[in-house]
Amino acid sequence: MNKYIKIPGVLLTMLLFLSACSSMTVSEKQQKQDKLNVMAAHAIAELVEKNPDIQQQLDNAFGYAVANMKVSKVIPLVGGGGGEGILVDSKTKYRSYFTVQRLDLGGGYGARSFKVLIILNSQKMLDKLKAGSWDIDVGAEAAAGSASLETNSVKSNKDYTLYVLLDGGASATFTLRTLRIKTNRELTEKL
Repeated sequence: MNKYIKIPGVLLTMLLFLSACSSMTVSEKQQKQDKLNVMAAHAIAELVEKNPDIQQQLDNAFGYAVANMKVSKVIPLVGGGGGEGILVDSKTKYRSYFTVQRLDLGGGYGARSFKVLIILNSQKMLDKLKAGSWDIDVGAEAAAGSASLETNSVKSNKDYTLYVLLDGGASATFTLRTLRIKTNRELTEKL
């Protein structure tokens, strides 16, 4: 009977050890948050430099999100990517951090990295991003060097304005995209 009691104890000890290994230290968490904050500030500054009207849009927005993305499509029908970013509530200045997963189905080829700024023009969209969401859209994208052209099936959306800042790479695709935005609970402070 004694050996049966030891097995759950050993398993519990292993699970606690593994969960401790997967969580961040306070220092690692702060470094990761700082890295995402700096990335967002640089992306916004570069976009505002190219288009000064963006600053006015940010000043009037309910919030904004900035994501650092990497996407590749090396198999003609399937591609994917992901990234991470920050969501800022303009009213409360509350910051939450998120991850993005992307799956592409359709034609195309290439790989690229880019930043995305989403200016949130409605409380509804801010709340949707805070909660995490799935979005599906059809679109064509072409990018090379520092130039980018993106066309989506929804061309005007009063809830948000999206800007893309290409870091590098080249791609041309026509795809059905599935995006999943999920709050990174490990980096985000509870309200």
